[in-house]
Amino acid sequence: MTSQCTCSNLRQLNRKMTSIYDRHLAADALTISQYSLLARIGRYGAIGVIPLAAKMGMDRSTMSRTLKPLISAGWIEMVDLPIEMLTDKRSFGVELSANGEKKWKAAFPSWRKAQNQINKILGEKLHQDLVALVDDANLKFENN
Repeated sequence: MTSQCTCSNLRQLNRKMTSIYDRHLAADALTISQYSLLARIGRYGAIGVIPLAAKMGMDRSTMSRTLKPLISAGWIEMVDLPIEMLTDKRSFGVELSANGEKKWKAAFPSWRKAQNQINKILGEKLHQDLVALVDDANLKFENN
């Protein structure tokens, strides 16, 4: 049995990858967390913030902190949703504004450059293996 801390190793890798994405997305005045939110909301359409947080593996407070500047910038709008799309009465819905859609699409080339750099560093096989491993691990945690 190993005494190596899995969390420490994953956080170290996460910081390295986040740095690459953030460096490329800085030209678009976005972080990878902000870009990821724009992209998810852009793909899902109108969604409740609590279900969105769950899909992204974030807690409510982290979701709120990440959403706040995007709402202030006018890229994400709060919208009314049917109660069945919300987790509870404190929840609210969000969707991309027209400017948010433009921001997401304008930042995509920067995201692509970052992704290409990471793919080059890892190589195709390690990249595919890593994605599969992370997906499998996420499923195991979701089922616990």
